[in-house]
Amino acid sequence: MDTVTTFFAADFLGTPAWVWLTFLGIVVALLAFDLGVLHKDDHEIGVRESLLLSAGYISVALIFGAWVWWYLGAQSGMDYYTGFMIEKSLSMDNVFVIALIFSFFAIRDSTSTGSCSGASWA
Repeated sequence: MDTVTTFFAADFLGTPAWVWLTFLGIVVALLAFDLGVLHKDDHEIGVRESLLLSAGYISVALIFGAWVWWYLGAQSGMDYYTGFMIEKSLSMDNVFVIALIFSFFAIRDSTSTGSCSGASWA
């Protein structure tokens, strides 16, 4: 039992290992929930569903940022929120690039979900 406690308390990149393992567990759980439950059937996602999914994932990210702020301090929390805003801005840029590529190659809406999934895993 002492070995397990030592492992979870050991520093990895300046943070206890249990924090990293918890983070990875949350990421894997959200990925499994998204791919295994929410997108079990192949269907075109409407605006309402897209907005609800986006709001849910943004809420999870903001709650995680609040936890980072509380646990690691204001500087780490601000670093997280700054990185989050930069990544969110860059992802919106990618949406427009992907839309441009899909329209150029005339990819139908019914096959775009599989194309995006395949490109993400590649």
